[in-house]
Amino acid sequence: GLLSVYRAMPSTPVPWFSPQSLSCEVPTVDCNNLFLTQLPSPLPLDTHTLCLQSNLLSALETPLLQTLPNLTELDLSQNRFSSVRTLTSTQPQTPSLRSLLSLHMEENQLRAFSGLGSLLRLHLNNNHLTSIDPLWFTTLPCLQVLMLGGNPVEVLPERGFQALASLRSLVLGGMGLKGLPERALEGLDSLESLSFYDNLLTTVPTQALRRLPGLKFLDLNKNRLKLGLNNMEELVAIERAAMENLPELTKLEITNNPRLSYIHPQAFFQLGRLESLMLNSNALTALHQHTVLSLPRLREVNPLTFFTFCYVTALF
Repeated sequence: GLLSVYRAMPSTPVPWFSPQSLSCEVPTVDCNNLFLTQLPSPLPLDTHTLCLQSNLLSALETPLLQTLPNLTELDLSQNRFSSVRTLTSTQPQTPSLRSLLSLHMEENQLRAFSGLGSLLRLHLNNNHLTSIDPLWFTTLPCLQVLMLGGNPVEVLPERGFQALASLRSLVLGGMGLKGLPERALEGLDSLESLSFYDNLLTTVPTQALRRLPGLKFLDLNKNRLKLGLNNMEELVAIERAAMENLPELTKLEITNNPRLSYIHPQAFFQLGRLESLMLNSNALTALHQHTVLSLPRLREVNPLTFFTFCYVTALF
């Protein structure tokens, strides 16, 4: 049916914002950008989505939220929270937010986190988290999406996500990660999508990735990766655009391939950041001019003494 609009029309003047002047669509209540320091009251009991983005909230009146039995999505991004423990009832006789499925806490001041049992999606991007405590996730058995990007964590603990057996998507972008412990991703048997976008990785964390039997999508863009195509006895040629979708690659090793005799002039044309190209111990006798010209940042080619650069204008 049609959504009703909750809007009171007072006959006497009221402040620019008050519970009586709240405008929203049920089941969605939109209180974004209102400079709120506390929750408005009353809220429609059938609220499903509560939007409180870009306010001045640093704590929530948990009992008020617990009067919303249908609340499934709560957006608290761009506020002043340093902890979300206020969302979890400390009184055993008081029901927690059992229906909540999605919680947005991006761009707050979080330094610690404690869980909410029924969540499916948790957004903690761009906070002040500097470490990951595995205990945070022990009460989130249903969680499917976890966004932790933009937190200065730098080092992930071993088995840090082991409690998240239902997790399908994990975003760890922009955290300053330089590597991963071998068991950092252990227990994520349902994980399908993993992003390490914009970190400081120089190699693909293959040992850690072997713990992810269901992985379908891996994002390693904007890392300083090195790639090796070494000791491949059957490799005879590298064709056009063989290295596409690796724009952040800085070092490429193609060594000890006894039958490799041909590299297409445009094999590396999308590697605009490549600085080092290792071509030792192959069957190559020449490197086409266009191969070199397509690499504007190239500083090192080995072994340079074994190559005659073919300055041929036509591509072949």
